[in-house]
Amino acid sequence: LTLFLTFPSLAGKMWLLLMLLLRMAVVVLAGYPLYQDEQERFVCNTLQPGCSNVCYDLFSPVSHFRFWLIQTVSVLLPYAAFSIYVLHKVAVHIARMHCLVHGCKRNEALLNPRGVKELCRSAVVNRVDCGADNLSVLNFSGAYTVHLCIRTLLEAAFAAVQYFLFGFFVPDRFSCYHSPCTSTVDCYISRPTEKSI
Repeated sequence: LTLFLTFPSLAGKMWLLLMLLLRMAVVVLAGYPLYQDEQERFVCNTLQPGCSNVCYDLFSPVSHFRFWLIQTVSVLLPYAAFSIYVLHKVAVHIARMHCLVHGCKRNEALLNPRGVKELCRSAVVNRVDCGADNLSVLNFSGAYTVHLCIRTLLEAAFAAVQYFLFGFFVPDRFSCYHSPCTSTVDCYISRPTEKSI
């Protein structure tokens, strides 16, 4: 029964770890080499000083690589908050169960962090054996649902921002006319087909 109850959380943790590693591998191994020399390889058909820099800034207002790193960290924040919430609730629950079994007076130990630490240590060391009437299971389904909704909204928001900033396809040529360029300038992007995939 214990294996059955821990399997979904273990499978979920493994899935999250796999997705994190896969996402980081794609960003670091594929994204970084592809975009590390982006500005140097952004060639414009002008010798006007500053024109290429202005056109590149218009073409790519945010570095793709940094954007993807921010996305990865932002999507992991709800999971980190959920994990901290669960750890806190479990620690308090262990301390309260210890007090129920050993009869703490008015839960004095739960009023300060040191007391909670001591109760948790002694509860773990003593392996408190509670009766079936004292046994309770914490329910985190509401917090987990909120965490999943926030993660889903963040993923959707980052996908929308990605689309509005960069689009889904990288063009071969980018035309720009902006000061200090004196006329319309055509700029060419390196490896546009590879970046579109």
